[in-house]
Amino acid sequence: MDKPVVGRSVSAVRRAYADVGGRQVHYRVAGERGAPVLVLFHQSPSTSAMYQSIMEKLTGRFYLLAPDSPGFGGSDPLEGGDSIPAYAGHLSAWLDGMKVSSCGFFGHHTGAAVATELASQRPDLCSALALSGPTLLTDEQRAVLPGSVAGVPADADGNHLLELWQRLRAKDPRVPLALSQREMLSALHCGEHYRGSYQAVCDHDYEACLDALHCPVLAFAGEDDALLSAVEPTLARLQCGETRAPIAAARTYVCESHAEEVATILADFFGAARNEE
Repeated sequence: MDKPVVGRSVSAVRRAYADVGGRQVHYRVAGERGAPVLVLFHQSPSTSAMYQSIMEKLTGRFYLLAPDSPGFGGSDPLEGGDSIPAYAGHLSAWLDGMKVSSCGFFGHHTGAAVATELASQRPDLCSALALSGPTLLTDEQRAVLPGSVAGVPADADGNHLLELWQRLRAKDPRVPLALSQREMLSALHCGEHYRGSYQAVCDHDYEACLDALHCPVLAFAGEDDALLSAVEPTLARLQCGETRAPIAAARTYVCESHAEEVATILADFFGAARNEE
């Protein structure tokens, strides 16, 4: 298991802001302009910080961009509330402002929904798409997902903090405490957008987006990921889909706990997709 990067260190990954429609998008960037562009979309309640390790490993291969979704991290929320099409539309405008004309997309969990929506909105922009834990949910998953992050009223004794900690820690008790603490701070910071993003995933017409895709698509997941079961149904809807063996002993934090494996998968897939253009 890789040691996730959760603290401050000197890194090739930089942070910046861009103005989009009167709102700021915070993002991480690594690599050199002129290299193939790869855009990374995070899960909830994470931020682009979850891609620190992967970006460091891929910086010699790609020009990497990782935005914080609206309402998360340093990015301003949207006026109309949380929806996957709205997230994607806002980040599409951000990419236009960044002068990106062709790129690959990678998304994990909520980020997979955003990446798929954006790829369907902008086939001119997305040359290839990789999905870790695609969000092709069952009816049962749609029924329980938003409630799994229901807000807990603030308590003068701080009991709500303990409950939130226990929920986040239960996602994968094997990861370093520092990672769980970072996720807790992210959850507190994004507030209602944590649950809102989960509801947005449940409301999203993911099937229609998958059906609209024409670019190469890679779908995979960790072997202990709750969304591993969505990989095969996702592949069945794709015109040009492929997969990889489930990543051993990996759950929701696979992009950090198994950063080396994920980085290798992405480098191989996007490298091959580019060679086929």
